[in-house]
Amino acid sequence: MPFTLPVLAWLSAYRQRTAACLTFMLCSLALAPAAHAFDHVAATQRYQQWVKDFENDLTQLAAVRDPSDADIERLFANTVVPSSRAVAFVRQLAAQPGGSVSGGIAFRGAARLTIGVLRQAVVAGDGGPYTDTPPGKASLTLRAWYLHIDGGGRLERHFNDPDSFKPYHLPPDGTLERDAYPFLVFEDGPRLRLGAITREFWGVVRFLDNAQHG
Repeated sequence: MPFTLPVLAWLSAYRQRTAACLTFMLCSLALAPAAHAFDHVAATQRYQQWVKDFENDLTQLAAVRDPSDADIERLFANTVVPSSRAVAFVRQLAAQPGGSVSGGIAFRGAARLTIGVLRQAVVAGDGGPYTDTPPGKASLTLRAWYLHIDGGGRLERHFNDPDSFKPYHLPPDGTLERDAYPFLVFEDGPRLRLGAITREFWGVVRFLDNAQHG
């Protein structure tokens, strides 16, 4: 039996509404990845501000003799995660000599080398969630940020070393890979706070230290 005009009109309106809904859903799906994409520029700006604040905290720490973990957590309340591996790292860094002179050549200490590497780094990518459990402490949910460290060409030999990187490459955003690219782990909250120094990052500092003595 043929459809009457009212039925045909209803079917036409129904098809139009269905088509409009499908178009909206497809557009939403297409835009979703872009809306949640990792903003490297904004991340680098936050990171660079963290480096400045971290340096200021180190300057204040220099005035404290034999600082305890409590001293460090108080002074670095805005830059270091309490009860994290970064607390022990800061204490060890503060205990290092600023540098030495041998044969008329001035050598930079580990602390100055570390700050130098931190200053020149830019955020290259998002490594995704990183769970760390410091000895005797509760687990921490942190986030890995890959860092591009240029080094003025001095780091090429290190990055091409198969014993250090397997191989050297920047993983896709949201993917955590060890021995692929230097990275640090942060608490990504209202303030960026360091949770730990990784072996990939510390390997860069060690290489530069060995190079100045080699």
